[in-house]
Amino acid sequence: MGQFETRQIGSATIIALQDSWAALPPSAFFSSVESTSWKPYRDLLDGDGNIVLNLGAWLVRSQGRTVLVDTGIGGRPVQMPMQEPAELPSVMEAAGVTPDEVDIVVFSHLHFDHTGWNTVDDGGTARPLFPNARHVVQQQEWDHWTSGDPERQAARYDDSLAPLEQAGLIDFVDGEHEVTSELVAIPTPGHTPGHVSFVVASGGERAYLLGDAAHHPVQVTEPTWSPNADIDPRLSAETRAALFERIERERALIASGHFEFPGLGHAGRVDERLRFEPLEGGD
Repeated sequence: MGQFETRQIGSATIIALQDSWAALPPSAFFSSVESTSWKPYRDLLDGDGNIVLNLGAWLVRSQGRTVLVDTGIGGRPVQMPMQEPAELPSVMEAAGVTPDEVDIVVFSHLHFDHTGWNTVDDGGTARPLFPNARHVVQQQEWDHWTSGDPERQAARYDDSLAPLEQAGLIDFVDGEHEVTSELVAIPTPGHTPGHVSFVVASGGERAYLLGDAAHHPVQVTEPTWSPNADIDPRLSAETRAALFERIERERALIASGHFEFPGLGHAGRVDERLRFEPLEGGD
């Protein structure tokens, strides 16, 4: 079963939720990166030489609101080497939150591994899992993934998005958006056109929920390494480099749903180069 870990950011609480995880060869994810380029980063691979890809989401408790950031990969079959069944709802309940208690769902973007638990199968019909939540979507992101049949199929529109639309649960926003005064979406495009990350800022502390601005700790040091799924690799690399420079400058916490669980750490420097420094334990 997946795990959860809690961290306090000022008066806000963030909870890392593991839906599942995958292990795959670096070449299967970063196909443009030569295998020899990984030699300095063997410590970032598992014992079989694979990258470990967490499939996670985040709960944020802020100003009396319970916010879910992304909804994981979901319970439907997927072509991904998952190592455990996806169990986000059970992990959430272990962390003390039921689906009915979620007030807001926000999305970094609309790839299927971030929208998978938007719905559950109910006798052959997909129904919203978070019926009391407003689902906040970037308009540019929605427009991209609903622009044609190939995009709709890639986003699993019929199963994951259409039921929310039909139930009137979606609110569309553009660019920087204040979810609460402690939780703000900021544009981080490149992975997808309307991709956003989220800044949690409270009590003089800051954390950045990356979304897919980065997938693996190696990208803190090598921001030009763009994975196959980046729609605009060049823009993604520029966004990533600027984001990690900003995180280091602000001494903020990195909170990644794809770095090996729990995905919490800082951007530090060794020989003038940034690197990911995992956090030791949680609160």
